[in-house]
Amino acid sequence: MKKVNASELILSPELQTNFENEGILSVTLENQSFVYLKGFNKQIYRVGPVELMRTPPTDWVVFMAFYLLLGGIILLFIRPVFRDLSLLQNAAKCFSKKPEKIILPIKSNSSIAPLAGTFTEMSERIESFILLHSDLSRIISHEIRTPLSRMRFALSISELEPDENSQIEHDIDEIEVRLEQYLSFARLEHQQTVFNQKKVNLASLINTEIHKFKLYKELEFKVDFQIIDAWCEHSFMAIAVQNLLINATKYAKHSIQIKTRKSNGIYTIYVTDDGPGLPLNANALIEPFKQGEGDVLASGYGLGLYIVDRIATWHGGKINLTNHTTSGGARISIQWPKNDK
Repeated sequence: MKKVNASELILSPELQTNFENEGILSVTLENQSFVYLKGFNKQIYRVGPVELMRTPPTDWVVFMAFYLLLGGIILLFIRPVFRDLSLLQNAAKCFSKKPEKIILPIKSNSSIAPLAGTFTEMSERIESFILLHSDLSRIISHEIRTPLSRMRFALSISELEPDENSQIEHDIDEIEVRLEQYLSFARLEHQQTVFNQKKVNLASLINTEIHKFKLYKELEFKVDFQIIDAWCEHSFMAIAVQNLLINATKYAKHSIQIKTRKSNGIYTIYVTDDGPGLPLNANALIEPFKQGEGDVLASGYGLGLYIVDRIATWHGGKINLTNHTTSGGARISIQWPKNDK
């Protein structure tokens, strides 16, 4: 600490005022710091000089290298996890296309080994269920159709009254239709057929399905085809049209109208009947084995509309259920976009 004269300090009026009031002043010159203190009797003392410590410049190369090394170590440890997750993801995609048991090449010490084991067990159970379902479908197809054929033969040589004969034939036809619905449901749900869209003569497809109902003499089928060709999967779309017609023939009184339209790249098939219309919970009828409520005809509808909805979904489309504004009957349509890729 050194005593100095007031004349040695040349300050601006503002600094002079602050020094007089606070009694301390800090001055930095050429990396040296001085502190001036005002003591008793207005004596001024100087402390310093004090060498200032320089802050070393940041070495960005070392900084980046450190964090890159840290990131590399982290990636080294978690890379096996990402690899195993990728294997699991690819296996799930393959399983969605072809449900069969999948064994993943994932080591037992992997952090996702329990998940992989659960996935393998699940795929095995689903595969077993599908095989059982397939076997059951074939058994039902053989065991039910065989006695139905015998019944038709016995009916053809019987001496029943025409009304009785007609009723029994109708019952046999209905059993066969329900059986075909079930087999179609089993085949479509597990996609045992290759789904391949191509250009199809839609008018011919619909007329072929209508021809199958030629025995319904009391019903008139009215067609209004605005489009002839459409891009779709032929066999699946035929099943969808067949199920729409089955529902319509069950409730129609005199006529069924089938229309085809195309607007903004969207195909639509409308099937309208002149029956009592859809029940209150119409949208619930799309669910499998659901039936209508609040309607005297609620005993109908089961797998048919569910199958149509699934086919529409596979085509990237949807099914719509409404009542016709004029006739009051059910108007069910299936829509799907053009996909010619």
